Amino acid sequence: MKDRLSEDEIRDLLEDWKKNGRLPLNYDNHDNQNNVNITRQEDDNDNNNVQTSSSMSSSSSLNDIVVKSPLDDVVIEEMKGSKVVVTIPNMESEAKFGGKQQQEEEGDVLQPIRSFLKGKVTSTSSSSLLNKHASDLSTKNYPETKTKTIHAINFVTHDYLGMACPNPELFKKDVVKEASIQALSKYGCGSCGPRGFYGTIDAHLDLEDAMAKFFETDGAILYSDGASCAASTVAAFAKRGDLLVVDEGIYEALGTGVTLSRANVKYFKHNDMHDLRRVLERVQATDDSLGRKLNDQRRFIVVEALYKNYGTVCPLDELVKLKEEFCYRLILDESFSFGAMGATGRGALEHFGLKPMQHAEIITISLENSMGSIGGITVGNEEVVDHQRLSGAGYCFSASLPPFLASAAQASLKRMETEPKVLATLKENIAYFYDLLQSELKDIIPSKILVTSEIGLSPLVFLQLANNNNDGGNIVLTRNQQVRILDEIAQRSLEMGVFIVSTGRHVTHHLHKLPSPSLRMTIMAKQSKAEIHTAITVLKTVMEKVLDEFQAET
Repeated sequence: MKDRLSEDEIRDLLEDWKKNGRLPLNYDNHDNQNNVNITRQEDDNDNNNVQTSSSMSSSSSLNDIVVKSPLDDVVIEEMKGSKVVVTIPNMESEAKFGGKQQQEEEGDVLQPIRSFLKGKVTSTSSSSLLNKHASDLSTKNYPETKTKTIHAINFVTHDYLGMACPNPELFKKDVVKEASIQALSKYGCGSCGPRGFYGTIDAHLDLEDAMAKFFETDGAILYSDGASCAASTVAAFAKRGDLLVVDEGIYEALGTGVTLSRANVKYFKHNDMHDLRRVLERVQATDDSLGRKLNDQRRFIVVEALYKNYGTVCPLDELVKLKEEFCYRLILDESFSFGAMGATGRGALEHFGLKPMQHAEIITISLENSMGSIGGITVGNEEVVDHQRLSGAGYCFSASLPPFLASAAQASLKRMETEPKVLATLKENIAYFYDLLQSELKDIIPSKILVTSEIGLSPLVFLQLANNNNDGGNIVLTRNQQVRILDEIAQRSLEMGVFIVSTGRHVTHHLHKLPSPSLRMTIMAKQSKAEIHTAITVLKTVMEKVLDEFQAET
């Protein structure tokens, strides 16, 4: 019996998987989202702060321009350090905005965009810097094939600390890969069952102990993926009749947990502590009128520390004061702040000088970002952990995490503790990126582009179109028109060797509030200063060129 596949067999399997075994990066969900628009409405009864409306004016309809994203067919072939190799359809770039054929199909639907961009944008030359990296970040076209290969700098993945794909200049050894190989040799791949039956292996218990020790909590519980960790944790503690007070900007996994809990839900405006106080005071007034005691109902506030879809940081110092004043428990998701915030990478709680169990009773963490692995961990006191071993659906009914991934996460955690320079490098890169962004793009920020993420702190950088005309008047761009512009910027940036994401095509039915279309860039420790400089230069060049093209259509 043959022990290993041949190189040809491995290549054939990978090629078949790439073609037939994966969904596209962007899920085409037009049928579900064409008639969805989420708008805010003040509700006197405060049962729900957001209304979903299918009756919209023509100026704000989501189906005024329904097209496929040019980045839908991107296939990631290889990642090495801060570089990524992708393939895209090998079609000559045609005018995406205002071409003769498209104008005939769309009529005058793009005229508002041309009006928005009627101000002159001055383009500056940065050819010397681009030429310097041309050999390393080149686009290779193969006319005889259906695809072309692009070598680009990676500003897409959430590998903040470079654990999943380390930079050899930052790390001499790939300890995560070594730990994974050793675990595979010892345990094999799968664990063959849920944790509560025969799926628990010492690697799982070791990781739980290590995370509990790192966070200085009584215990930790390991889930097989980050999404089920967040969703199952919320649903394990909140049941029908309980109350959840939730930030309207939470990401998909937390939103799923809120839905599965079947609890009473009240939303407050994203990151608005004044609105949170208003909601809590209204609940308190209802309690007084009904003679209801504080312990008659379990109550939780649900937030993200660093918001996945916004790049904003929750003001936990203010929120904790409110939760203590009104006697609520806090469910805090640190999935995107863990490893990126705090002096030792413990997250936003550490950044604000707060402590687990004392200021946040339940903390969920994904291992799929800074840790470079797969899975999720919930940390807390002994009751919080033990309760989920019987009530956490993702823990009880899902096959447990493959042991080698637990070993990989533990190796990442050990590196975080023993090599603090990686945390310092990430924070230096974040500060350098924001400073350079604001200085190099000062001609279009904030007049044309807005930085909406937490400047100087968030590794998730979000850039939006400044959606006002030059006279500071009313909004002139519809959502899909913004998406089209941002998609074009992302596509051209990729072709020039910088991989970024246009976020406008969200799966709306998983979100309570639909975020504004944005460009998202992720800052990582493995990126060099020169690569960050190149990315800013490319972004500036592409943005100014796209805006100039719109101006030429007026």
